[in-house]
Amino acid sequence: MKKTLLAVTTAALLTTGIAAPVHEADAVRQTVTYKKASGNYLASVARSIAAKRIYKYGANNNYAVDCSAFAQQVMSAVGKRVPRTTHAQIKAGRRVYNPQAGDLVFFNRGTHVGVYIGNGQMVDALNPVEGVKERSIYYINGTITGFYRYY
Repeated sequence: MKKTLLAVTTAALLTTGIAAPVHEADAVRQTVTYKKASGNYLASVARSIAAKRIYKYGANNNYAVDCSAFAQQVMSAVGKRVPRTTHAQIKAGRRVYNPQAGDLVFFNRGTHVGVYIGNGQMVDALNPVEGVKERSIYYINGTITGFYRYY
């Protein structure tokens, strides 16, 4: 009786997907295996992740992020390891002067970061009011520290 109940329960869980949950980042990583993580592809991943996040300072999960956590999640989704904080992210990257979609753009001596998607646009997690979304790199009050590449 126990074996039958176990078999029925296992079958039910497997057919409903409950037994093997797939996390969003894992699903994105699986896709990248078959597709080169180009700058434009990375930009589309940034938009996709932004649509599912809210801003919360210090947060780094599938619901809420701050700016550096958002950048880290986007890069991780395409198989690139990037540190957690903006200052560590700057140190780990290679500064570039010809920005391309997929580069990270830093502001105000590294206190803010966004994912550059080209044409003067970025996707970032700015604050609780502005949220996580696409905006101009010139929207941020302050100076651009630089663009950094990780691929």
